[in-house]
Amino acid sequence: MESRGNDEGGRPNGRPAIARRSCDQCRARKIGCDRGSPCSNCISARVNCTHSAVASNTATPKQRVLISAQYEQKIDDIARSVDGIKILLEKLNVSPDARRPEASSLWNADQVDSVGSLVEHQSIAGCSSESLWDHPVQIIDFVKLVVEERGPGDAGSEESEVLSSLRKLLQTLEDPAAVLNLLTTFPKVLKYQAGPPMPPLEAVVAVLRWAKDHEGYTRMVWVSHILPLEKFAEICRKIYFAIDDYSEVDLILANGYLSYVFSEHAVVSGLQDYREYFQLCQKNLHNALSRLPLLLPASMEVIAALTLGAFNAMENSKAIVAWTFISTAADFCQRLGYHRLRPSRRSDQSLQAAQERLFWSVYKYDKSLSLRSSRPSNIRDTEITLPLNPNEPRSTRLARIQGKVYEELYSPTGLSQPDDKRSHTAELLAAELRGLINETHVEISDAPSQNGDGGTDPMRVVYLQCEILCESSLLALILRAVPAAQGSLSGISDDCVAVARDTLDVHHQCMMEVRGCKTDSSMVTKYINWAILHSPFVPFSILFTHAVQLLDYTDLARLDRFAASLKPEEGSADSATHPYRLYELLCQAARFYVESNTSSFPGAENPLNSLDQFDFVQFEADIGNSQNSGLSDWYYGNQQIMNLLDEDVMF
Repeated sequence: MESRGNDEGGRPNGRPAIARRSCDQCRARKIGCDRGSPCSNCISARVNCTHSAVASNTATPKQRVLISAQYEQKIDDIARSVDGIKILLEKLNVSPDARRPEASSLWNADQVDSVGSLVEHQSIAGCSSESLWDHPVQIIDFVKLVVEERGPGDAGSEESEVLSSLRKLLQTLEDPAAVLNLLTTFPKVLKYQAGPPMPPLEAVVAVLRWAKDHEGYTRMVWVSHILPLEKFAEICRKIYFAIDDYSEVDLILANGYLSYVFSEHAVVSGLQDYREYFQLCQKNLHNALSRLPLLLPASMEVIAALTLGAFNAMENSKAIVAWTFISTAADFCQRLGYHRLRPSRRSDQSLQAAQERLFWSVYKYDKSLSLRSSRPSNIRDTEITLPLNPNEPRSTRLARIQGKVYEELYSPTGLSQPDDKRSHTAELLAAELRGLINETHVEISDAPSQNGDGGTDPMRVVYLQCEILCESSLLALILRAVPAAQGSLSGISDDCVAVARDTLDVHHQCMMEVRGCKTDSSMVTKYINWAILHSPFVPFSILFTHAVQLLDYTDLARLDRFAASLKPEEGSADSATHPYRLYELLCQAARFYVESNTSSFPGAENPLNSLDQFDFVQFEADIGNSQNSGLSDWYYGNQQIMNLLDEDVMF
């Protein structure tokens, strides 16, 4: 290629190189100077020709680089490196088809190929390596027994399909790390979208006025504990009348608040438009949460946004994402001193009260997620110096019990306690929890007399029944830590089995109430995600062990009814199909076992004589030779199944 410089090194057109600037006189008169010494103009004018500064040395003409040899060589090197990367990827044998679809994830993926959360991928990868997955459990061994005993040759078509699914389930339970690593995707962070679509202003104004007039509704009370409703309304005005720029946190708070208000209004009014506005705000909320940076400033608004994100994740069965959000919110609360008693001026009393309500909201979700995820709480009760509220909400008292259940009964330290000490602690916690359950029953019984008031929340009874279910499930978990009486046929106390049965009956009643709510099509999914998947739902595993051990057809029918209640309706687009499939498979495995054993001993008066193949009591003795080991294995096994329900693995 040709070079930019001349071969002779001279200036073009024969002009001499510029060695100095024009003289001072020519520059002042703004005339051309021949740069002589003196110049011709100064000679004609008979003035001294002076130069105030001498120009720098003449620059060496630059030679243009010949790229035909050098740059083409670099391009070839880059191409060879890319080919090497392709070969390495092919050796990894990674196929895009092996990745799971993201349509059912927490973040709505309608606008992007894959949607990321704050640290969702890191949390899933970390969870798959925890020791909780390595504990042997009764249900896993039982499923293995059923699969091994019933070979594929003697099975019918339907039974063969069930056994095939059970084998896949067994593979997932025995080696979940391999399955989760295969399903894990590397999410991308959503790019910021200026001015996301929002519901029309007229609808927002109407729903904000409705929320102000119905502050006593259950959801409105809950939202007001995160931020005052006036503060939410102010943030909405900031978004809709954006005189100044608003932050991502403002967008989260506005869309989170509007989504719940539109949802509650749609339940009452049945307006389809408000249902669509709710879905639009939910999409904006998911997208804004996915754009949050890893490091955030500690402020009241940021804590509120993280709390809304945690609650939304719990409603969508994403315990890992919820734990990430609530852990950061708990850290910010303690960093700002919301958990400590602080002197305040009279003008700051309302702000301090709002900060304390926000702290207790974070406290409740932190304790429940701690028990759900088998992780120590981020907030220690001994660090809280806020004054005791004599009218403390029942949900806060329940959270205190949840924290004690994990710390004193099911943490590694709690599980290592002697039987008598742990039993005494469990009895005290059970008595305290029964008091809360009685209060909830009283409130439910008083609710019908209040429904005559037009301002009463029509969903209040449904929410209270869901609360009863969560409290009863927690009571079953507490009583499971109490050793069975001497000479008991199982390792589970009769009181624990009775509570587990009652809890499944309560669930059946709740499902009928929830399915009767025709104005909110997502109510069933919310209920399953909140009451079954968010809580460590243990009644199923308790009755499963009891039914198989005693060949109890009554309890087996109760388990079948529970699994059938989770079946999604025809044409439901957002129903939770995975819990139904998992529980259905476990029920089918139990029925295979019970039917095969009872048919083998038609004249046996005591069916327990047929349990030589799978003796749960002997199983517990063999693996640990102590009640502590059996309780530990049962607890971690149930947690393993609950963690599996957070994934989108289908069997």
